[in-house]
Amino acid sequence: MGFMLDGILDWFADAILDVFNTLIAAITGALLHTPDVTVLPQVQALTGRSILIVDTVFVLVFVAAGALTMTAGGDERARYGVKDLLPRCVVGFVAAHFSQLIAGILIELANALTAALTDPRTGADGGLAGIKTQMGASRDHLGGLLFIVCAAIIVMLLAATAISLIVRFAIALVLTTIAPIALAMHALPQTDPLARLWWRAYAGMLAVPVAQGMFLAAGQWMLLDTAHMLPLLGLPVEPGGVINLFVVMVLLWTAVKVPGWMRRLVTAPGARNTNIVGAAVRIVVVQQISRVIPGIGRLAR
Repeated sequence: MGFMLDGILDWFADAILDVFNTLIAAITGALLHTPDVTVLPQVQALTGRSILIVDTVFVLVFVAAGALTMTAGGDERARYGVKDLLPRCVVGFVAAHFSQLIAGILIELANALTAALTDPRTGADGGLAGIKTQMGASRDHLGGLLFIVCAAIIVMLLAATAISLIVRFAIALVLTTIAPIALAMHALPQTDPLARLWWRAYAGMLAVPVAQGMFLAAGQWMLLDTAHMLPLLGLPVEPGGVINLFVVMVLLWTAVKVPGWMRRLVTAPGARNTNIVGAAVRIVVVQQISRVIPGIGRLAR
C-alpha cells in the first residue's frame, strides 16, 4: 500500500513540475520586459486614426475660437481667454503628434531601469532561474506530500503571474493606442486631469516589471546565497528545504500583488503627488552604491 501511495505522489510531483517548467519557459524573457508596442502595425494604424480625430477636433476648436473672438469684438476678456488657452492648445497638439515617440522613450527607459536593478551576471531572468533551481533541489530533497502541496501553490502563483503579464501587455496596447487623444486633453483645463491620468497609468504600467525585478532580484540573492542570507534573517540553512519553497512562494505572491499596488497608486486621490520615477531612480542609486562598497556588495550578493 505504501509503495502504491509513493508512486501516486511521485506521479503528482512529476505532473506539477511539468506544468511548472512550462509556465517558467512561457514567461522567461517576458516577465520583466515591456515590448515596444509602438512598432506594431495595428498600433500604428489605430494611432493614426486617433491623430486624425485630434486634428479634426483642433481645427473645429480653432475655428470656433476665431468665430467667438470676432463676434465678441476683440474685448479684453476674449483676448485674455485666447492668451490663456493658446499655450495649452499648442502643448496638447504637439504632445498628441509625438505621443508614439514619447511612449517608445518611456518603454526604453523602463526596460533600462529594470536591467539596472538586476544582477548583470545572471540577467533579468535570474530570479526565475533561481526559482527553477530551488524547485528541482526541493524535489530531490523533500518529495512526498509536503512538496506536492508547496509545488501546487507555487504553480498557481506562477499561473497568476503569467495572467498578469498578459493583462499588462493588453493595457500597454490600449494606453499606447489612445495616447494621442489622451495627451491632447492638455489643451483645456477641464480635460487636463484626464491627460494626467494617462501619464500616471502609463508610468504605473511600466513600473510593474521594475518593481517585480526588484523583488525577484532580492529573492535571487536569498535563494543563491542561503549560507549568508538565511542566518542573517534568523532562518536555518536548509539547501533544497521547505524554507526555500516558502521564499519562492512569497516572491511569486509579491509578483502577483505588484500590479494591484500600482493600480492603487495610479487611482489614489493623491496619486498625482506620487513620484514613481523618482523613487525608482533612488532605488537604482542605492543598489549601485551597494555594488561599489565592498562590505555592502558582499551582503547584497
